[in-house]
Amino acid sequence: MHYRTFTATAVAALGLATAGIASAQSTTTSSTADTWRMPYQSGFWGHAGASVGQSKLQLGCPPAGSCDDKDTSFRIFAGGKFNNAFGLELGLVDYGTFDRGGGETKGRGLDIPLIFGFPIGANSSVFAKAGVNYSRMEVSDNSAGVSTGKESGWGPRYGVGAQIGLTPQWAIRGDWDRYH
Repeated sequence: MHYRTFTATAVAALGLATAGIASAQSTTTSSTADTWRMPYQSGFWGHAGASVGQSKLQLGCPPAGSCDDKDTSFRIFAGGKFNNAFGLELGLVDYGTFDRGGGETKGRGLDIPLIFGFPIGANSSVFAKAGVNYSRMEVSDNSAGVSTGKESGWGPRYGVGAQIGLTPQWAIRGDWDRYH
């Protein structure tokens, strides 16, 4: 199954486009040295957010039924920076509920992308994301001959986005993400 999302917030996610609001710690950088931080070190974790957007299930429709392959998706996340260009986020995603041939397909997942970005002024940037997601999909009550049940597993994910800083602590972010 492939999911695409577009979100606007201070963040976003799932074949998904989302938008949202995020809170970030203000960071200052030295022009002479860009120090590396690790997730277990002080100063790594610095932002959190929530996003909402549209998700689209790309699975095809059973021959004997109608389908609604779009729904609202939600994502919450927290992240940090290894340095000014590289970071990491951890998130939970609700892909939504999709109607397929008289039944429902629901999805949720754990999202772990690495972020590569270019800072543009104070608290603003453009970035690309790549990583993995662990998703659980459930198909239920299907009268169109599609197998019901649950399936889960790891898959790749990627995306792009941009962030505009409103203040040193708050930003608005738009993302487009694809989950497999």
